[in-house]
Amino acid sequence: MKKIFIFSVITYLFLGINTSTNSQNLNEDEKASDEILKVGLLVPLSGEFKEIGESILRSIKLATKQLNDEKIKIFPKDSKGNAEDSFKAAKDFENLGIKIVIGPVFYTSLSKLNKIDNITFISLTNKTQKIPKNIISFGINFESQLEAITKYLLDNKVAKTILLLPDSEFSKQINPIIKNNKYEFFKTHYYDTNPEKLTAAIEKITNYKQRKINLKSRVKILEKSELIKDKNELKKLELKHTLGEINFKSVLIADFDESLKSVINSFTFADVSSDRVKFFTFNQWFDESLFNETSFQDLIFPGINLKNFRKFNKKYYKTFGKRPVEISILAYDALALIYSTWNNNKTNFKTERFSSKIGFKGLQGEFIIKNNINKSKLNLYKILNKKFTKIN
Repeated sequence: MKKIFIFSVITYLFLGINTSTNSQNLNEDEKASDEILKVGLLVPLSGEFKEIGESILRSIKLATKQLNDEKIKIFPKDSKGNAEDSFKAAKDFENLGIKIVIGPVFYTSLSKLNKIDNITFISLTNKTQKIPKNIISFGINFESQLEAITKYLLDNKVAKTILLLPDSEFSKQINPIIKNNKYEFFKTHYYDTNPEKLTAAIEKITNYKQRKINLKSRVKILEKSELIKDKNELKKLELKHTLGEINFKSVLIADFDESLKSVINSFTFADVSSDRVKFFTFNQWFDESLFNETSFQDLIFPGINLKNFRKFNKKYYKTFGKRPVEISILAYDALALIYSTWNNNKTNFKTERFSSKIGFKGLQGEFIIKNNINKSKLNLYKILNKKFTKIN
């Protein structure tokens, strides 16, 4: 229990206490010592993804300041967001005697790192397929997200859930994850993201044309009747766009950003809104632009601990005057994980100890490292009245 206690304490101290210690000096020329925890940081510090790398670096500075231990030494290097430069940097880490590295960020940067046997990399990627044995996938992966969603569906007896997947490379990547999940979806549909084809696909899924015909037919019948009850029914139908049931109760949409908006809006146009079915999607990192879409009301998605996420963002902004890239919070947790494990096992520090059966509690919430994958215990949140509301 000591491990989880220490990790929880050093993490939550960050949330509750303003320290006055000096910032940790990120100096690559520090001499090796058995009493020093040397951690490499491999992120893009130049090029197209420079902003991501710099945000993660600032997060690590925030964590080292909070941990307040002079024995922690961070060695940042530029991955430039590609496999070749990541490998070159990894060789430099090897020469410096560094055994643990936070990064790289992107899955595509991992391809050559299996050649570096004596370093463990905690990558912030959320992909988990074909991960080299010396890589820990530390991102918020689809296994954890799907597990949180399907558990909710089963616990709340939400029946007849259809799964919607874009016809893209993304779907091919997550298909094995879906097949390995024990939950059986009512139906699975693939859709073309082209707006016209998407609209046609959603109309077919919702049986929109037939429901439109049903309404017209019923209105014609009622218009010929003089009965009071029929006239009352006619008034109600005049407010409707379609008539008839749909054969599903909930929808899980595996999509993001504008494409997700297009899918949900297509359901709205097909006269199927959240008052008729439950809509689920994957992690949205609490994107408040979703509040601007009225059709997103009641949308449910998995996510990390929202309270901690907001506190981290507030502390980060107060310290650096900038807003962090979302995954920066995971870098903070990664360093805390390394430090807590090292602090308890200085004479016998091994990265295998990350795979504790007890698990850990970080800013993201509870998680466990299993088979080199971060298994996060995610919460589910609903968009309600322009707020993110935890529902489990």
